[in-house]
Amino acid sequence: MLSTSQTRSTTETISRVIIDSNYVIVKNIYKGQQYNLYLVKRQLAIKKEQSDDINSFNHQEKYYLIKMKKQTQQNETIPELQFLNRLRDFNCVPFLINSGEQVIKGSKYHYQIMERHGPSIKLIYNYLSRNIPLPILCLIAIQALTCLEIIHKHQIVHRNIRPKKLLLSTNGNEILLSDFKYACRFKKQYGSLMVNENYKLNSNKIFLNKYSSINQHLNQVPTPKDDLESLAYILLMYASNSTVFQIKAENKALKLKKLESIKLSIIPEIAFKQAPLEFIHFLHLVKTSNANDYPQDYEKFKQIFRKIIQISGYTERELTYPLFHMNLQEKTQQQQFQSQTSKFKKMQHQKMSSESIKEEEADDEMSTYQIEKVGEDRTIEPLIKGLATKQFKHISFLNQSYAGTQIVKLKYTKK
Repeated sequence: MLSTSQTRSTTETISRVIIDSNYVIVKNIYKGQQYNLYLVKRQLAIKKEQSDDINSFNHQEKYYLIKMKKQTQQNETIPELQFLNRLRDFNCVPFLINSGEQVIKGSKYHYQIMERHGPSIKLIYNYLSRNIPLPILCLIAIQALTCLEIIHKHQIVHRNIRPKKLLLSTNGNEILLSDFKYACRFKKQYGSLMVNENYKLNSNKIFLNKYSSINQHLNQVPTPKDDLESLAYILLMYASNSTVFQIKAENKALKLKKLESIKLSIIPEIAFKQAPLEFIHFLHLVKTSNANDYPQDYEKFKQIFRKIIQISGYTERELTYPLFHMNLQEKTQQQQFQSQTSKFKKMQHQKMSSESIKEEEADDEMSTYQIEKVGEDRTIEPLIKGLATKQFKHISFLNQSYAGTQIVKLKYTKK
């Protein structure tokens, strides 16, 4: 956003830029076609340190995120702000601190200052070698359903549910729903759902993807049912590692047409045969429901996944996302995580044979990998990219030896 050289790397420290007269940009952590995401600290941190060296900030100072988008036309509005403000009192979206416009080097930018959140579900999935333990996947489903229930009760349809839009909260224990750029309002009139007048059906084509609902492919009026169907596809894909939606085509239009054809003719029991039947049942309930019956109580959907967690020997409160708690962990937390990981291994989605479990326990190819990553922001993307070629079993130890450095040891199986 600010310049090509300034946003070339997610780990590159950039020259000091102050946003909203209070927040100093530390580094760019995401660069996209629509917007950039920056890690920032309050200007107060600089005054306390009385130094021009950004790396000498007080490491106890809190970090924030700033989402910046370059203005492309005069009086351009940011539609998602109305949704974030409407939902700011609920723990289902990143907390919006402030928003506004600012001119930087002759260009006007829209900015949103938010509480810092954790990584996306997509990042977790890739980090765990495309194998999220079944109880954790059920926890994601329950928390994502809670988010959708809240926004739907506020007459909002997200319309673009996909893994990278589902984020971990600041404390790493909840799921948040992000990016309401394509969201729209709806209302019930004469027993039918109606969308606001500003909505255009053709806008569906902008964001269609492999997780989009059938109605979205068919260019129908969006309803809460579409969000739930997208969530069902995500859960089925992640539970089965199915490649049914991974297709190649000469262009995007042709690819979307193929996806539409697949979804219209798909037999879930065959396409997602590695997924638990409960996940397929969830998709069936959503697809056979009446769009005009929404919003409704989603407790019946949540119970499907709660039963799996209970059968696995857990409760919702016992399950966490420990891989991404990048702060200093106490021994009790480490022991709890190691115990939980060991139990997950033995379950392996409750589909592993006794022979394969014995083979895993007898594995003598275990090794320890240690990385010392300098950087006070605890950003984990560089670490993941650097180790993407290895198949990890689990993190065996995680500590922070001193401010600005963290040492991560991972146990992994060599390919």
